[in-house]
Amino acid sequence: MSHLRRIFPVTALALLLLGSPPRAEERPQLSPTRDVDITYKITQQRQRPITERVRWSASEHLERVDGPNKSTSIFDHNAHVDTLLNGASRTYRKLENAPRQLLEPEPGAVLKRGNDAVVAGLPCTDWSWTEDVEKHTVCVTADGVVLRLVIDESKTVMEARSVRYAPQPAELFRVPPSYAPALAPEGGGPGL
Repeated sequence: MSHLRRIFPVTALALLLLGSPPRAEERPQLSPTRDVDITYKITQQRQRPITERVRWSASEHLERVDGPNKSTSIFDHNAHVDTLLNGASRTYRKLENAPRQLLEPEPGAVLKRGNDAVVAGLPCTDWSWTEDVEKHTVCVTADGVVLRLVIDESKTVMEARSVRYAPQPAELFRVPPSYAPALAPEGGGPGL
């Protein structure tokens, strides 16, 4: 028993000197942890800026993006399904196995923490990664709201202009009952 009493202080001292075990690589939360409504200004080279409104149902992992020309996309991040709504023709199309979005690094990507900033009145931290040859940098809040995306220093810039935390109605993330499935054009292309 006295042997164990001598080992314990030595073991405790060794743990203190060595520090804590190494942590897994730190990664930011890249989807909101609470419902939010965000308006973004998006600028791309040689194109006119556009405005998009993005709403999240955090508990359901659903995202609705309302863009220009009555275009709407509803992303079910759990099922990897995108639903494209065409307001002009009142039709919709579901796309299974939806590709990753620009805000999502590819699996295994190494993210580098950058500076802290304030965008749309909220604090955020820059995180960068390289995909193909393009550098992606997002400024994200602690609760997972992406406030800014910059690709290759200025090739594409998406920046929040307003952020409002509030419950989002479930019907925002459903196909309206008056919409019909889009018919595939001749030749089987995606259409819409």
